[in-house]
Amino acid sequence: MQDPWETVVPLAADRELGATETASQAARVLGGMARADLADAIETLIRGHPSMAPLWRLGSVLLSEPDHAAAAERFENELADQGAAAAVVASSLPNTLLTISCSATVVEAIRVRKPKAVLCMASEPGGEGIQMAGLAGAYTQATVIPDPQAIEEVPADAVLVGVDAVTPRSVLNKVGTRDLAEAAAARDIPVFAVAGSSKLVPVEIPVADPYQATPIELFTHIATPGGVAEPVLAAARAAAIRLHPALVMLSEMLLAETQGQVPADPPFGESAPDR
Repeated sequence: MQDPWETVVPLAADRELGATETASQAARVLGGMARADLADAIETLIRGHPSMAPLWRLGSVLLSEPDHAAAAERFENELADQGAAAAVVASSLPNTLLTISCSATVVEAIRVRKPKAVLCMASEPGGEGIQMAGLAGAYTQATVIPDPQAIEEVPADAVLVGVDAVTPRSVLNKVGTRDLAEAAAARDIPVFAVAGSSKLVPVEIPVADPYQATPIELFTHIATPGGVAEPVLAAARAAAIRLHPALVMLSEMLLAETQGQVPADPPFGESAPDR
C-alpha cells in the first residue's frame, strides 16, 4: 500500500492544479490517513497552498468530525457545488465578458450563459489566458487579450472572475485581479466573482504568489450557490463560517510568519514534519 505522504508532499508542492482540484485530491488522500497523522498532513498541505480556501475548509471538517474518512468523502462530493454557483451567476451576466486566469467555474458560467464574446486576459505570469480561451471557445467567441490592454480599456460589459478564497475583507485570486477590478470600477463596469461554498473562509489567510488579495468592496456582486449577493452580504456569509480552532491559530501563525514574527504556540503542538 502506498504511503499517503507520498501523495501529500507532492500535492503540497504542486503549482499547476486549481484550488478545487487540489482540495479534491487532498480529500481522497487525507480520508485514508491514520488519525494520528491527520493534523500534520493538513498543515503540510495548507502551508503549501495557504491561499486556497477549500484546503482550510477541508481541514476544518476533518479535524472536527470523529470519522474523518466519511467526512472527507462528503466534502469531496460537496465540491461539485462550483457548478451551482456558475448557474446562479449566469442569468445576471451581460453579452460580453472579460476574465482573468483560468477558472473551471467561470467556464461553466460561460457554458450556461453563452455570451456573445469572452476576452481572456493573458494572465501573466503563467499565461493561463490561452488555456481559458481554449475552454471558453467551445461555447462562444473567445480571444486572448494582453494584460495591459485589458486593464487600460476594460473592453467588455462586465468582468467575471473565479476565486481561490472569499474572506470577510477580501477576495483572493490571480495577481492582476485587483488592477482589473479597480479599472472596471473606474468605468462603472460591473465586476462579478463566482465561488463555490468551500471558497468562503471566516479569517484572513496568507496571500502567496501568484495570488493577490482584492478588497471585497471592489466587486459589484459575488455569486455562491446561495445566490448573487452584494459584497457586504458575501462578507457576512464568509464571517459566519465556523473554522476549527487549530486552523484559526494556524492562520494567525502563518500571517505572523509573513510579517517576520513567529507565535509561541504552534496550532498542532508540533510543526509539520519534514518529509
